[in-house]
Order: sequence, then structure tokens, then C-alpha cells
Amino acid sequence: MKRTIVTLLSLLLFSLGAAMAQNNRGVQLKSDVDTLAYALGSDFGLSLHKITNTLEDDIDLELFFRGVNDYLEGKSALEQGTVRLFLQNYINVVNPKKAQENADDYLREIAKQEGVKKTASGLLYEIVIPGNRNKHATLDTDLVRINYEGKLRNGTVFDSTFERNESEQFALNQLIRGLAEGIKLIGEGGVIKLWIPPHLGYGRHGIYGGIVGPNQALAYTITLINITPTPIPEPEPVVVVEAPIEEPVVVEQSSEAAPAIEVVEGEAEVSSEVVPEVATEQPAEDKE
Repeated sequence: MKRTIVTLLSLLLFSLGAAMAQNNRGVQLKSDVDTLAYALGSDFGLSLHKITNTLEDDIDLELFFRGVNDYLEGKSALEQGTVRLFLQNYINVVNPKKAQENADDYLREIAKQEGVKKTASGLLYEIVIPGNRNKHATLDTDLVRINYEGKLRNGTVFDSTFERNESEQFALNQLIRGLAEGIKLIGEGGVIKLWIPPHLGYGRHGIYGGIVGPNQALAYTITLINITPTPIPEPEPVVVVEAPIEEPVVVEQSSEAAPAIEVVEGEAEVSSEVVPEVATEQPAEDKE
């Protein structure tokens, strides 16, 4: 926070300078010291707005400024160690739990509205204009050009291309899951309203510099201007390689053929056409 304040002050003092006489609210800033005081208060207010916007409970500003004053006067009712532990537990545990409960209640009420449908993932939607169903996104890598407005459940607009008067293009896999799923439900030229539960949005972390707090349910209105499908690569040609034709193997028979065997019922005879010589061993004579 200290670094943020110093950076902001440097920019303000450089741009405004001592010559700044007054702003559009009638505040007199006659010197660097006046500008310093006002800039510190402005930065403090910005930080306070971001913090309170992400909290589920309303803050008693009288008690808030009493805490600031007591600390500056050295008579705080809470020890700094206690303050840090309490804030850490509240911001990281208590507040996200309350936010999830409030988001669930909000989405249950939205689901009761006529025309609102629910997907298996928990996304709530209402198709205002179906668009061209022959031109719709199917792959997460498809590019879509859209106009959109995102709101918190209390109606706070946290982002809007309508206000900027400039559409934006994204690949579907660059968007939060709820947006990617919802855009696939309409065709080119279509309009859809989406109510996104925290697990399909920004989850426990939030985004937009703290404007979207943890476990916030989000409401979007989307106009799908056009789609650029993911190019499908052409299949590589299949090359058929013919196997070489092998020459038949000729086996030469030996001139000395094996005896031909004629099979007759009950016996086999050896043909006399080829009669191999069989060496017979003569009995050895007895030696004296």
C-alpha cells in the first residue's frame, strides 16, 4: 500500500504541481502540500472503495474513521497483531464463505424467472436472439468477436464494451468457463443473458483490481458479432508403396531320389526303381 501511495503521489505532483488552483468540486489546492493532502485522501478513498466493494457486510464508516483516528492518536482499542489476524481470517475465510452463500441464494432466485434455463454445469442462461445456428462456435480455440456487459449481483457494472463503444475478440479458451459455455449456445448475431456461478467465473480469487470479489456470482449480457472457426488442417496424402514382386524360388531335386513308396492296403512296398546300396559289416574273425 505504501508503494502504491508513493507512486500515485509522484504522478499527481508531477502533473498537477503547485499551479493547480482548484478542481471541479471547488477544492482549493494552492501548493504541493495541499495537493499531497488531497492525493493521500483520494488514494485512501480508492483503497477503501475497493475493499468494501468485495465485502459481503456493510461497513460502519463512523466506526471506520474512529479506528483511523484512534490509531493516529495511539489509543487503538485493538492490538496490531490482533488486527492482522482478524482481518486475515475474515478476508480469507469468513467473507468468501458468506459470498458463496449469497451467490447461491441469488442464483436460486434467478433460476425461478421465466425463460431462464440451466445447464449441467450450473450455468443459467436466457437466449434473447438465437442468431444463425449454421454459424456457431464449437471448439474452445474458435475466435469470437463480442460486445458484453458484466455486472455483480448488486448491479455494479465492472466491465462493458458497450460503454467503450468497441467490441473485443477472444478465443473461447481465453474466457472464463461460464462465458465460453454460454457463447456456444447462440449463433452469429445472437444475444444471450448469462448468470455465472463462482466456480464458472473468477472463483475464490476475484479479479478487476478487487472490484470482483471472491466467490461472486456474475451477470453478463453478450452479443455475438462474428465467429472465426479454428482452421481444420487438411489430412496429409497417403502414399501407397507397392511391395516388390519376388521371383519364385526353384528348388532343384537331387539326382538320387528317395525311394518311392507305394502304399497298398496293409503293407508298403519299396519300388525297385532306385535301390540304394546298403553296406553290410562282415563279422570279425575270432583271433587266437
